[in-house]
Amino acid sequence: MQHYSIVVAICRAALQVENPAISGHIERLIKALEKDEEVDQVAGLKKLLQAKKKNIEILPSRVVLSSNALTGEQLIPTVKAPVDRETSASLAEIIFPNANPIILPIFESGLASSINNILDEWKHVDKLKSKGIDPALSLMLFGAPGTGKTLLAHHIGETLGLPIIVARLDGLLSSFLGTTARNIANLFAFANRYKCILLLDEFDAIAKLRDDPNELGELKRVVNTLLQCLDERSKIGFTIAITNHELLLDSAIWRRFDLRIEIPKPVALARRTMLQNHFNDLIKITEVQLDFLVWLSKGYSGSDIEKLAFFIQRKIAILDKDFHFLETIKEYLRLNANTNSNDRKQKVLSSPEELAQVLNHDTELSFSQMKIAQLFGVTQPKISKMLNSSKEVVALEG
Repeated sequence: MQHYSIVVAICRAALQVENPAISGHIERLIKALEKDEEVDQVAGLKKLLQAKKKNIEILPSRVVLSSNALTGEQLIPTVKAPVDRETSASLAEIIFPNANPIILPIFESGLASSINNILDEWKHVDKLKSKGIDPALSLMLFGAPGTGKTLLAHHIGETLGLPIIVARLDGLLSSFLGTTARNIANLFAFANRYKCILLLDEFDAIAKLRDDPNELGELKRVVNTLLQCLDERSKIGFTIAITNHELLLDSAIWRRFDLRIEIPKPVALARRTMLQNHFNDLIKITEVQLDFLVWLSKGYSGSDIEKLAFFIQRKIAILDKDFHFLETIKEYLRLNANTNSNDRKQKVLSSPEELAQVLNHDTELSFSQMKIAQLFGVTQPKISKMLNSSKEVVALEG
């Protein structure tokens, strides 16, 4: 089919609208292409429909909480966060709804559904309380760095229309005896006074006290204070804790959180959506280049994917017609030596023959010889010859 890439772009844009007729028309197109034996084009369109059905994004929705949902005063911009008595450093930052543009976190469908269920429960807190049921108001988010934990916490605040009191636990630690426990108590007392979400970032920082044998007494005092504060707040307001090192946390602390969610590194469909969001009509890549980036970024966090996309954007903007996709990717991998040193990175930096062989045998993204030819900027017969020569080398070595 001529102009296939344009047709795919139109279908992808159309699928953003909730209209069953659109999916029906695309299915008709798939059947027509199957009759014409357009295997690659059929696979591409089926992939679009599959991504739509899995619905991997958390959709934006602002809910209005009942005035009886939470106790406390309204938090207004003139209110200042508490400070450390010794250093006068602020113990927290207050972020109000609509203060920053909303960036939606992207997760696979099962996780997105679970998070939406939490939001649904949190917006019906008053209904649960009226029936004598204690709502689950505390949430622990854990997982590798850069996976979207903080982004998700802010999304929850935006969705519920509540200000977020953001406190990094490492910022509450003090070298003065007894000050850390006092800082924690003051922070919770402040949060409990208002209708808000208390966001405790770097929650594993408390484990740093274990590194100093002279701080065992302080550790016990701090942990006890934290546990007491969490217990008191569990019936008052929303609390979200974030950690990259969940194994460092005491089991007693884990038990204080009603809900615990591991945020994994993104799956292929989520990576595709993230990458698509970074390119547009001005800065664009081809469908096969997108497939390649999805393949390459296996094991990447959302933050890693963003850095990769920004690097490509800069190169496209500067080089324009002189932009070379694969050379740009190789340059990025060389300049980010400590990031995701997986076998795929090594294959990209190896010979074209080896990379072509790996892509051709990939079962997840199905790189046909035609797709590999488009990616390499050569003819399909040349790719066929390249693959056959690689097989001959393997046979000789065997």
